Amino acid sequence: MPTSEKERIVRAFLLLLHRESKKPESAIIPPKAWETLGELQASLAQANDDIKIIARGITTWCQKHQYSSILQALRPVLSDAFSEDEDPDEDETETQILRIPNLSLRFVEETISQSQEQHQQQSS
Repeated sequence: MPTSEKERIVRAFLLLLHRESKKPESAIIPPKAWETLGELQASLAQANDDIKIIARGITTWCQKHQYSSILQALRPVLSDAFSEDEDPDEDETETQILRIPNLSLRFVEETISQSQEQHQQQSS
């Protein structure tokens, strides 16, 4: 099933958030980014499951706050290097991110919230 560039960006971002939330300290996602995820979620509230608007919201949020490390991590997606078979040890959330047929705004928001909570547990 071919996916659009925008969909690959959203999936890659969610995977990155999920994976980095398991680490006490992320080299890719700065501490300030975890604090401003609520702002990202608020900006996505009007997306109405439009994957283009969700992808644009993510990249705009990264640019606004100068999260170049996050944009850098998403760069391979732009060159189509994103592999859906990347990690044989992926957990249930990663499987959902990679394989769910249609990314909804609700799924994106839930994944962001879960990642933020996981990060808070890891860093405390």
